Amino acid sequence: MNKLVHRASLYVSRNAPTILTCVGGIGVVATSVMAVKATPKALQLLEEAKAEKGDDLTKLEVVAVAGPAYIPAMVTGVATIACIFGANVLNQCQQASLASAYVLIDNSYKEYKKKVEELYGKEANTQVQQEIAKVKYKENDIQQENDELLFYDEFSGRYFNATMERVLVAEYQVNRELHNTGCVTLNHFYELVGLNPIDGGDALGWSEGGKYERYWQSWLDFRHNKVVMDEGLECYIITMFEEPYGKFDDY
Repeated sequence: MNKLVHRASLYVSRNAPTILTCVGGIGVVATSVMAVKATPKALQLLEEAKAEKGDDLTKLEVVAVAGPAYIPAMVTGVATIACIFGANVLNQCQQASLASAYVLIDNSYKEYKKKVEELYGKEANTQVQQEIAKVKYKENDIQQENDELLFYDEFSGRYFNATMERVLVAEYQVNRELHNTGCVTLNHFYELVGLNPIDGGDALGWSEGGKYERYWQSWLDFRHNKVVMDEGLECYIITMFEEPYGKFDDY
């Protein structure tokens, strides 16, 4: 019983924004229906009050007489608004939590990568990247199309076919947008090279100034390490020298 309650509470916690949004949607419809149903009763109360007074009612008297009939609709409307605002607040909190979690994982990965290079040299790290690319190549049915080259995006772990010209132009366009607008998203880079966007890719990116303390970030460098698969197929691993980060537009 305790496990069931715990799982139910976790489900509600994780899906609270969606639940509140659905409740809010239902509340909008319910408010309208209740207001429509309350109108005949309100009109009847006004007629009775007018007959009892023997004269037209003032605006204040109209509100005092007809208002109670609309109380259920008003309560539902207030609750609906609270659900909509609550869903937005919870959604922002969840996004902030995910961003924080990503930063922790990203920092851990960078520390690990840096330590590997310190202990075994950059060549060892490059070899690890190449072996990971080979493993993913074997796990997926990757085919080279036409005269295009095979690329492997290290950050998202995806293969794609493109010409070297398209990749270089995409990298140039990303840097140009970074210079012109001050920031650029990860998904925009993927769009330029012909890859589908990833979840959270619009919340990750780069900005002028950046978060990297080494230097003032004004140009993004991309590496293209060539690796030869077991079948003799050549593949270029795209490594982002400055990996994208969350809240990039805050810098």
